Amino acid sequence: MYFTAHGANAVSPYLEWRLDDSPSCPTFTGGCFKYPLRRLQLQDTDNNIPFHINMHVYNNAGHYLSVATDPFQIPSRYPPGKSMVYDTDPEFLDMTPLADVDVHFKPSTLCASWTDSTHHETVSYEVGVGSTNLTDDIIAFQHVKEANAFCFNSSAIQTNEIYFFLLRSNCSAGTTISSSNGVTVLDGEELRSSLVVQLGRNCFGSEHDHIILQSNSSVIWKPKPLLVGLSYIITLNITEFEIQSDEAKLSNDSGVLLLIPFMSHINITIRIKSSTASSVLARMLFCPNKDVLPNTKELIVNWMFSMPINRSLFVYTVAVDKINAVHNTLVIPYQKATHNFDHRFNNVSSLMDRPADEFVAKVRICSITHCLNDVLSNPFTFDLIDSQLQVEALRAETNDQASCLSVHARWKIAPDEFKVSFHQFAIALDKDGKGKLTSWQSIANTSSSIQVNFLIVILYCEHN
Repeated sequence: MYFTAHGANAVSPYLEWRLDDSPSCPTFTGGCFKYPLRRLQLQDTDNNIPFHINMHVYNNAGHYLSVATDPFQIPSRYPPGKSMVYDTDPEFLDMTPLADVDVHFKPSTLCASWTDSTHHETVSYEVGVGSTNLTDDIIAFQHVKEANAFCFNSSAIQTNEIYFFLLRSNCSAGTTISSSNGVTVLDGEELRSSLVVQLGRNCFGSEHDHIILQSNSSVIWKPKPLLVGLSYIITLNITEFEIQSDEAKLSNDSGVLLLIPFMSHINITIRIKSSTASSVLARMLFCPNKDVLPNTKELIVNWMFSMPINRSLFVYTVAVDKINAVHNTLVIPYQKATHNFDHRFNNVSSLMDRPADEFVAKVRICSITHCLNDVLSNPFTFDLIDSQLQVEALRAETNDQASCLSVHARWKIAPDEFKVSFHQFAIALDKDGKGKLTSWQSIANTSSSIQVNFLIVILYCEHN
């Protein structure tokens, strides 16, 4: 006779078992008896109850012996419950508590922590990496010892990709796969070097101008009216060309074609060196000046990446510092950016009262755990409202026939710290500029001191 119990409580009635009728048990000399596992599972209700079997063994003389088995636990009816899996920053594994990150800056590395599976059995764990939360197609599952965190270091983990840390929990009733919500792995230095910080708003422009080429592979481009003195970027759909204009300053800044117009309506000559194209697509992008900012009460800093990246992955902080500052103190402390592409500093008039100072904008790329080192803009100053023109020399002479006027002029912009984009001058009959004898002439020289010499032909008319 036997019955099943836990503690002092019987969970089954007395059942009869006869040795001569029992099935054989190959590893034991005695017989075996069976009891439905499902009945015990209904009694257990997944509480991990220790069961045991009490036996009364009788012989033919009516004598009996009472014995009990050691306590045992029955297999679970259900697989392990889901675990919470958190992507962690490999550079900040000692943080308490560990933060769940969406991006980190250590290439070839993926780390995660997780909560224990809700289960009454001892659960074993395997970890892997997938491109989705469904399959271990990047790094196959592998067993881990008892722990709640693990890091992979593998060349299979590429930068600028999203990966999912997978956790497989195993018990006698089956397997459960849990997943993190995904993390983007980036190379911090590569990311920093791709960030370009500029002053003012981002460049913007209109649709491309479609210019038909002439037979001599030369064309005159007449863009829409421009703002005098401001910076523009020219983009063309050709690579080998020459470009010039008498009405604008053209320069090449690290492969970027820059233009500063002397007047609103300009002509640009484009000569094609070698091309099979029958037309040119040209576009004019308006861009803020890089080194001299207008004297307003606000300062706008913008940034862009040269590599394809999801800007919304990061938090940005922006500050302004003085170049060659004696003390390591920012003139404008770090502020959290209002957008993921630019930030506006309001009321920076205190910086504009320091014409001799040069400044630099600093941008930091941050995750929720830490920030990368600063990325700097080009040095910049503010335009001076109270700048003055100082005429140092002005002389005019006529020839013997009084038909030509030779003019010599030299002037200077004060103070010396004032930065010049270009100079324009004209000759008029009076100090108010009425009755100009010449049109406005432009000089691309950017120094604060300039000297010119030119001739004016004087026409005389005789009246009867």
